Amino acid sequence: MNRILALVVAALAVVVATMQPAPEPPVPTVEVTIRSEAPTGGASHFAHCPWSRSDSLRSSAYSVLGEGPASFDLSFLEGGSVEDRISGRIDSDTAARVENPRPVGASSALVEFSGSMGTVGVVAAGEGLLAGDLCSGRIPDSWHLPGGSTLEGESLVLRLFNPFTADARIDLWAFSEFGIEAGEALEGLTVPARRTRVVALEEILPRRESLSIIVRPTLGSVIPVMVLDTGTDMAVWPGADTGTGWEFPVAGAVGLRSDLVLTNEASIPVNFLIEAFDESGASLPTQVGRIEGPGQARVSLEGVSSSGFGVRVTGDGPFGAAIVARSETSVAATVGARTTATGWLVPGPGVVSSGSRLRLLNAGVTELTVTYRTLTPAGRTRANVIDIPPNAVRTVHIAAQEVAGVRVTSDGPLTVGWLAAVSGRAMFSGAIPSG
Repeated sequence: MNRILALVVAALAVVVATMQPAPEPPVPTVEVTIRSEAPTGGASHFAHCPWSRSDSLRSSAYSVLGEGPASFDLSFLEGGSVEDRISGRIDSDTAARVENPRPVGASSALVEFSGSMGTVGVVAAGEGLLAGDLCSGRIPDSWHLPGGSTLEGESLVLRLFNPFTADARIDLWAFSEFGIEAGEALEGLTVPARRTRVVALEEILPRRESLSIIVRPTLGSVIPVMVLDTGTDMAVWPGADTGTGWEFPVAGAVGLRSDLVLTNEASIPVNFLIEAFDESGASLPTQVGRIEGPGQARVSLEGVSSSGFGVRVTGDGPFGAAIVARSETSVAATVGARTTATGWLVPGPGVVSSGSRLRLLNAGVTELTVTYRTLTPAGRTRANVIDIPPNAVRTVHIAAQEVAGVRVTSDGPLTVGWLAAVSGRAMFSGAIPSG
């Protein structure tokens, strides 16, 4: 109850974020990560996948890539124990794909790597569904999940996955167009060990046009994911940490209206600056604004570019960020990249039969030479080299169905993501820095 009282008091000071110009636009830059040698030895590394969905009308595929040679165990946790386990091995020139492993509805999985670090992505497709994103490889102190909504006819579900052997307890901070949301249903939620708790947000906070959640563990740890079902399509995006800079190589696509949603859990406001980049390399309009503390800001990116585009958002304090894009039949969402890097692992492209599109963003001031190598379970790889001008994005089609992932290297820092579209539905997904 103390937090409820505190939030009610704080709500009196919170004004729903608008696009009023910030007095001093921020200038921080995105952190640069330089590729290094992959770790060696027998240590275990984990990826946590709170969502996949398979049934008679839909199928899911797990794509598994590694920094180098590694073995992996894909374990499905149901009812407090491991129900199924699938093992495999990958090296630097292969990517594994595990398709439709559990045709029983929604599932949560834990992937353990031995030998070197790895990354996992999930794609689900079928009737009324094209969705997926990265599995989480690290566990921050709190998780930000901006960009939901609970309008009439929509379902917004927060899945809380606890893969550990001890129970967890969490509080939810919620922000909507009405400001800070408070209620006993958001406090002290227990997630039993080796189980997934499902929170139906449309029942707790119905008819919200913009609803963002921050998951704050008070005991143990959980891995959350947001699932938005509009009735014609679904979008899935993982929770993420905060940062002072985010890049979204996949921020917009033709036919979709995109919003950038930002969250701030601190008590002081965060001023932010949004820059946009498209294929032309032309200078696009910037936007500035402020995220109240604590609170959210939702910024429309409609009209930024007539083609596919990416954005960079920087702030004068840490914040969470997500992109949500819609059309009449589709919804897609993804989190951003908190760092730039010279190497990336991209799980998932090739799973969608109609072809996927790799998106590369060079927000720097010099031209980059980039090599992207498609990876298959059989080890058949193909390397392609492209140049990306400064302040521009490039889109590459990945048409071969046997591809399970892509490895990207560059002579300078960039960010990478991918998207797919089929039958009027779309999905956005991210990538993991390599090295």
